[in-house]
Amino acid sequence: MSRNAFHRFIGIDLGGGRGKNTAVARLEVRQDAQGQLRLGVAEAKVRHGQRGTGGGSEPEPDGDALFRDAVLVAYLDRWVDDTTVVGINAPLTLPPCIRCQLRCPTVERCEVGVVMWMREWAPRLLDRGRSDPHKPSVTPYTQRATELLWLAAGVRPRETLGQGTGPLAARAAYLRRNLSPRLRLHENLLEVHPRATVERLFGAESERRARLGETEQVWETRKDILARLGDGVAFDYVWPEVVVRNTHVFHAVICAYTSFLWAHQGWRGPSDLADGRDDPSIAAAALALEDRWLDDGWIWAPPKRRSSSS
Repeated sequence: MSRNAFHRFIGIDLGGGRGKNTAVARLEVRQDAQGQLRLGVAEAKVRHGQRGTGGGSEPEPDGDALFRDAVLVAYLDRWVDDTTVVGINAPLTLPPCIRCQLRCPTVERCEVGVVMWMREWAPRLLDRGRSDPHKPSVTPYTQRATELLWLAAGVRPRETLGQGTGPLAARAAYLRRNLSPRLRLHENLLEVHPRATVERLFGAESERRARLGETEQVWETRKDILARLGDGVAFDYVWPEVVVRNTHVFHAVICAYTSFLWAHQGWRGPSDLADGRDDPSIAAAALALEDRWLDDGWIWAPPKRRSSSS
């Protein structure tokens, strides 16, 4: 199926299954009154029953339902069709050592392709510091190749099984299995990282100001970012204030927008980082990963920063 056929984009900022920090956003490509296609935010929320968050024509669950597992799965069952892409801000694959079923010869002797890539390229790409010269450059039982490559490119993704991320990776693995084969990785299911998208489009300083600082200034930065997405994303059904005042809702919208860019800009994966990069090591590492990344996973984010000022 051609990516251009997608016209619904769902973003999920995933939180713990027992908590209240999971947010969803739904972007739709629709015709306006003049017959022009435009991208609009149809829904953005952390719970059902929240005012100003949009919604569909069908009734929502009774009560103030948070997006815990059953509610989230029911939401996706309702909205996912052949024209839908879902982008989730959480690891959708586990590190290679955790997935492996082979007898382990140790990381130093492993001949699994992606582990060999990590062992070869991590020391070249990442400065691990000099305080502990014996510190391993890579741990393939907590990390994946995509995290190492993006880190070298200036983005700081969370480590798959790092501190605080493990529960999200476990929940994401459960959801991916539950929703398979309707949602298929790299086809209509994407792992995304909203902070990476903001940084690649608008610069590291804008991304920092959208997280840190006086509350009003953070909200204003987020408003500015939303106004600068493409030719402008319409907020006909959602109050922008709801989006900018909640980090998880803001990130869910960026997750959905990242999925829209993936569908319309023809992103390819690691080889995107080999185009126009100043650091030849990153380009060489990206190309060396090209035939090894599909099973290991990939964090989809804009391959190049836009020329607009940060």
